[in-house]
Amino acid sequence: MDGVELLSLYQKGDRDFSRANLSQIQIMQVDLENIDFSRTELDWANFSGTNLTGANLNRANLSNARLIKSNLARANLTSADLTNADLSWANLENASLARVDLSNANLSQSFFRDADLSDADLSNVNLSRANLAGANLSRANLAGANLTGVDLSGADFSRADLSEADLSNADLTSANFNKADLSGSSLRQSNLEQATLQGANLRSANLRSAVLAGAVLKDTDTGNSSMATISQLSLTNSAKGNKIDFCSANLIGANLAEGNLQNANFRFALLFKTNLEKANLQNASLVDVYLRGANLRGVNLKSSILSSINWKGTVMPDGTIHP
Repeated sequence: MDGVELLSLYQKGDRDFSRANLSQIQIMQVDLENIDFSRTELDWANFSGTNLTGANLNRANLSNARLIKSNLARANLTSADLTNADLSWANLENASLARVDLSNANLSQSFFRDADLSDADLSNVNLSRANLAGANLSRANLAGANLTGVDLSGADFSRADLSEADLSNADLTSANFNKADLSGSSLRQSNLEQATLQGANLRSANLRSAVLAGAVLKDTDTGNSSMATISQLSLTNSAKGNKIDFCSANLIGANLAEGNLQNANFRFALLFKTNLEKANLQNASLVDVYLRGANLRGVNLKSSILSSINWKGTVMPDGTIHP
């Protein structure tokens, strides 16, 4: 069946093309709303500019397909194969993409607001300048993904694999990273205001110049050794009274040099050999903190709360080493 025949059948009211072999079919800039392509072979197909709103593509094979600027709003792509597909500029608002394979796909400038991408494979995808606000990405594989400048506000990344992912300049406000793997990821200049990172693995992550006002980084995983580079935190645009919550966080060996950590809560935090040189800890709470071997040279501790601290081997603000 070719594109002309399919369009003729569709215009006569036929919507069921499930389990058909439509490999390499070319259907561009037409209306195929609510069509049923479930379990259909559509590899190397070209649907660029086509309206596939509400389409059923459950378990369809769309590997290497071209869906540039296609409208897939509310479409069912559950467990579909979209490896190496091009969905740049596509609209997937409220689409169901649970367990979909999008590895190595081009999703730049695509629109995924409120889409369900739970358990999806997005490894090594290009999501630059995409919009995933409110999307469900729980348990998704985003290892090595390019998410630079992406709107991910309110997205759910709980237990997702974001290792080595690039989230530079991304909007991550109110996003949920509960127990997510962010090891080796780049979060440079990203906005993490009010984000939840409880139990997240930030080993070797780079959060230089990231905005973390109001973020919750309580670490519930005692085996997680965070090695984040969190220098030069920016709180300048934050609402007055916001503070970073590092309560019980594991920041062993982390680099927070020159960070603006005013009003931060470090209660029960592990700061063994943490670099806090020239950091601003004014009005911070450091109660029951493990600071053994940490570097506090030049730190501003004005009006901070200091109680039940392990200071052994710590470099003090004046440069002396605590016995």
